Amino acid sequence: MLNTILKWTVLLLLAATVSVKPALPDKGKIRGLWVVRHNLTSPAGIDTVLQTARDCGFTDIFVQVRGRGDAYYISRYEARAEGLQDSTFDPLGYILSRSRRDSIRIHAWMNVFYVWSKDSLPSDPNHIVHRNSGWLARPARDPRFMDNYPGSLKNKNVEGLFVSPLQPEAQNYFLEIVEDVLERYPVDGIHLDYIRYPDQSFDVNPDVVKGFRNRYVLDPEEFLTDPEVFARKFSISGYEVFSHSWRRYLMDGLSDFVRRISDTVHRHSPNVFLSAAVKPDIIQAHWNFYQSWDSWVKEKWLDFAVSMNYAIDSKTFISRVDDYLNQLPSGTYLIGIALYNQKEEQIIRKIARVDALKNSGFVLFSYDQLKKMPYVRNYVTKLSHSQ
Repeated sequence: MLNTILKWTVLLLLAATVSVKPALPDKGKIRGLWVVRHNLTSPAGIDTVLQTARDCGFTDIFVQVRGRGDAYYISRYEARAEGLQDSTFDPLGYILSRSRRDSIRIHAWMNVFYVWSKDSLPSDPNHIVHRNSGWLARPARDPRFMDNYPGSLKNKNVEGLFVSPLQPEAQNYFLEIVEDVLERYPVDGIHLDYIRYPDQSFDVNPDVVKGFRNRYVLDPEEFLTDPEVFARKFSISGYEVFSHSWRRYLMDGLSDFVRRISDTVHRHSPNVFLSAAVKPDIIQAHWNFYQSWDSWVKEKWLDFAVSMNYAIDSKTFISRVDDYLNQLPSGTYLIGIALYNQKEEQIIRKIARVDALKNSGFVLFSYDQLKKMPYVRNYVTKLSHSQ
């Protein structure tokens, strides 16, 4: 009898220590909200965000704690965000402590490769742009890309400076950042953004070029710099073969890194969700940004993807949703809906379309616009009460 009691005691103790991932709401019940970092600079601002989320019945909040290679939390590695005036305030710690009274899940939204965009470079010498400038992604045909900042960005029509997605040290550094957050903050999720290349003209970072050359012998800048000269020398088919190999090299390398992030998160914190904001058109995501996110969810490296389906046009919006229904496993994606570029009635129709699917939820971008949209707030509130 004593042995039996001891046996059950041990089993109960073991069960109490096993971390089990909580189930996400199914049948379209996820109602998410992206909250941009400038709303996290004070306790009062965060309290207002949480009150809005409670009133509307949001289930998940994605709070931007890594905006441009900086930290809206206490970090061992990153420069403190310039937008935080109070040197002691910890936005992520505060929102987690205040949200525990609710059932709202808090996801740490982190821009992965996008590290700066202002016209002047960071003032903090510890910022990654200064400390590790050799990690930055570089476009082909522009060897002096950084010499003309920020004019170089505007000329190329890219959002800002990106860290090279395949630079080995940069990858390891980001994994350390993720582990740092997981070790010190009880977040419900890690949410990746800008987990892509700036566009298809990138990335000839020297370390990336070296990796490709080691595998294929040829320097990719030979066919990237002047395709016509290369095609005359090696034939059009030769150019097409090497060009395709280059693009696959970048895409597959990024996918390998997503797998490493997944391994890190799920090994360290099996109860934490890993998600990513992704380009809405699957084919364009592949070949314009080398973001093979459909494979990331199929391989279960991501718990779910959030498609940034920000189209104003209803036909485009619905066509993309239909693509997800036909190509992706059920329950592996949410639909991101923009608030900044359309009227409230258009937004409500899109939310209703997603809600009717019953196998996916939505995330609204963003809180800044939502607080000025009473009809959208009322509609989301009614949805939360009906489910």
